[in-house]
Amino acid sequence: MKSRALLVPAMLALTAAVALSAALHARQSPVQIRHDAAARTYVVEIGGKPFTTYAYGDSFVDKPVFYPVLSPNGARVNREFPMVAKVPGESSDHPHHQSLFFTYDEVNGIHFWNPDKSGRRIVQREASVQGNALVVVLDWKDKDGKVVLEETKRVTFGGAADVFWMDHDITLKAAGVPVTFGDTKEGAFGLRLNDTLKEAGGTGRYLNAEGLETAANVWGKPSAWVAIRGAVKDKGTDTDVTVAIFAHPAGLNSPPYWHARDYGLFAVNPFGRRGYDPKAPERVTTLAVGQSLNVRFRVAVYAGKVEKARLDQDAATAGKAAR
Repeated sequence: MKSRALLVPAMLALTAAVALSAALHARQSPVQIRHDAAARTYVVEIGGKPFTTYAYGDSFVDKPVFYPVLSPNGARVNREFPMVAKVPGESSDHPHHQSLFFTYDEVNGIHFWNPDKSGRRIVQREASVQGNALVVVLDWKDKDGKVVLEETKRVTFGGAADVFWMDHDITLKAAGVPVTFGDTKEGAFGLRLNDTLKEAGGTGRYLNAEGLETAANVWGKPSAWVAIRGAVKDKGTDTDVTVAIFAHPAGLNSPPYWHARDYGLFAVNPFGRRGYDPKAPERVTTLAVGQSLNVRFRVAVYAGKVEKARLDQDAATAGKAAR
């Protein structure tokens, strides 16, 4: 009887979290996407509040990125460097970790993830706003300017009073030449966290779908989702937030491995396997000319530290999102 008495409050808490999540999703806030042609950006607001900006200008030499990324309570969850240099107290390692981005390091041997001065880059070819979505076509070019991959990225935005989210539906197509994705840990869809939100020297603590906590236990393991909960410190104020990345079950090699580091890189990698686990079989992904693959991730930024039951429910909702 004692175990049953303990079980009842737990079940009530789970039920309440699920009900709250459903109610909040039902009260969706309006989305506005505004193109600033001069600045070469698309600015996204949810419920009249800034969420993120898609930036594709010349200052982003390697690749377009989403910068900044904000919580409904206004907290900035990304690091400023290298977009803004010499922020007092901020780290300056890994300059290729630029806010929220997607790329990979072994594409026909080309290092699109790590710094590379060969001239390879990812450039925008076209973009359009379609309702609550931003659709962009990007060319992954080698050092000679030849297109290796064509990326079509459809990013759908949404949110409610306490959460902003964006669904990244990414299709990669071999353009002109066969493409091989090697097995490396260096990738692929990532956010460089605000230094005050990271684990090492910050306030954050990782959690995955299996209930494992801290970077030491989350890194290099497959999971349907990972979140980090902590407080963003700015001008003497602590603002609680949660950032979660949900991998869609229909995406390539789901559940994927996670490149979630205590120093602030929060990334998911659907290509690598042996790069994380030396005992695992090597995973090499190949595309014939004209062939494509698809990966899908939802980034959710919450005001406050949310419970695992809420994250489980939101992951299930994200997994049912229509294309």
